[in-house]
Amino acid sequence: MIKIDPHDRIDLTGPWAGFGFQGGHMFTPEGHQLDPCDMAWWSLTCNIAREWRLMMAEARAEVATRSVPPRKACATTKSSVIYLAEALRIRRERRLGVRGPGSDAETSNVVYMSRGPRPRQRV
Repeated sequence: MIKIDPHDRIDLTGPWAGFGFQGGHMFTPEGHQLDPCDMAWWSLTCNIAREWRLMMAEARAEVATRSVPPRKACATTKSSVIYLAEALRIRRERRLGVRGPGSDAETSNVVYMSRGPRPRQRV
């Protein structure tokens, strides 16, 4: 039977190449050290990454087709979850003055103030 000393460096292989364990901590290929309590957040990090991938895929599809309806949240349960993709879409529509279908409102003629060219500086 092989005994493993937790203070010896253990390098992982395959898709985990570059990661490893040493002294009760995990380290990354970039040299970051992860404490055991840091690993409790992996589920949240993975969920955020999955939502980001879905949001980017929807945005690419929307650009390609320009007719993708936004994803709807479940209306049967009360939730405090904010869908980032939906919030960004609403912000973008407000900023660009996009009208809803069947709306008689005109698009906004907002003129954004800018500072203009900078004066030349003496050296």
